[in-house]
Amino acid sequence: MTSLLSVEAAFAQVEHCFNALSMALVTGEPEALALSGINLHGASLALSALLKQTSISDLQTLEFKKRITVLVAALGSRRESLIRRTVLVDRALNALVPATVKSTYGQSPNTYGSVGPQTGAFKYLSA
Repeated sequence: MTSLLSVEAAFAQVEHCFNALSMALVTGEPEALALSGINLHGASLALSALLKQTSISDLQTLEFKKRITVLVAALGSRRESLIRRTVLVDRALNALVPATVKSTYGQSPNTYGSVGPQTGAFKYLSA
């Protein structure tokens, strides 16, 4: 059995990494965002491993439930913020480098679109 102190320390580390991720989202620095995401992932894996070794009755404290509820609600909010930031980056990239935009219709070497498929019904044209 794992002690509650080690679970508490692991959960505090997850909260710390989550706060760092939140700050990185606010500042918008890509390196800080990537590093804080990696740190949060590692801390959450460590917490998950500890929670598997801990009995459920040990974790039934009201304070622990509140902290998890707050963290889960904030995680959903940060996920939406990350999605918004991704859309902004995609739009900025498309404005700076138009070749990254995928065209809706097929690529054509002609100016006004491609020639339709030929049926072969008319082999000769005469006037």
